[in-house]
Amino acid sequence: MVDYDVMGNIAIIRNEKKTLKQKKADAKIILSRPSVETVLDRVTNVKGRLRTIKVRHIAGVKNLISLYRENACSFKFNIETCYFSPRLSNERQKISEKIKMKDKVLVMFAGIGVYPIVLYKYSKPEHIVGIEIGRECIKYFKENLKLNRIPEGKISVVSGDVKKKVDRSLGKFDVVIMARPNLRETFLKYGLIACKKGGRLFYYGFCKDTEVDLMVNDLVKEGKELGYRLKVIEKKFAGEIAPYKHRFRIEFKVRG
Repeated sequence: MVDYDVMGNIAIIRNEKKTLKQKKADAKIILSRPSVETVLDRVTNVKGRLRTIKVRHIAGVKNLISLYRENACSFKFNIETCYFSPRLSNERQKISEKIKMKDKVLVMFAGIGVYPIVLYKYSKPEHIVGIEIGRECIKYFKENLKLNRIPEGKISVVSGDVKKKVDRSLGKFDVVIMARPNLRETFLKYGLIACKKGGRLFYYGFCKDTEVDLMVNDLVKEGKELGYRLKVIEKKFAGEIAPYKHRFRIEFKVRG
């Protein structure tokens, strides 16, 4: 079985157990796909604060720049310097269906701008702010706004750490999307600070499917300790990140 992700013109083989010879044989099959020009092998897992990976060239054109389409939007980014998951395509569309035109939306950990751009294309909210710490991601975020012809002033790009950028000057939001990577820290405090009273917060957490209720209870408890009441609106499976470890989307109603 060939296990790989396709990001537009680039495919990344995910199977760590196969030999290089086996991967080169797989690459010939993958290159038969019309859109794929480059096949890479992931040589490290996602790591570090910026959640980056290292790859090596297996077959096709030597290239690290992906040209990717999703949900009628186009994106450009460097495979090694920008974290991105094509497996969240359906998830991003589902979130966009929950956004209203009058909403002011904050996307934390916005990456190359996929969540903000897909949300705008589908839902046309009043304003979206995307915060991202990675400089390379910020570069491509801005480029992707132009690529998708987003009207000026509809999506604001904020470069920096959410811990420093979420403050009174940023304002309050009807919807906060915490598209957080798989890190130990919850960052819940900063999502709550940014959320209006009565607003909605979408939190992405990672755990075994048998532990999701425990994770949610811990988040509600943390919110209470911070002075907020969190009402659980919905718990949804949002993909597998490893054997027996899943991503879940939790929708909260925030009450001060």
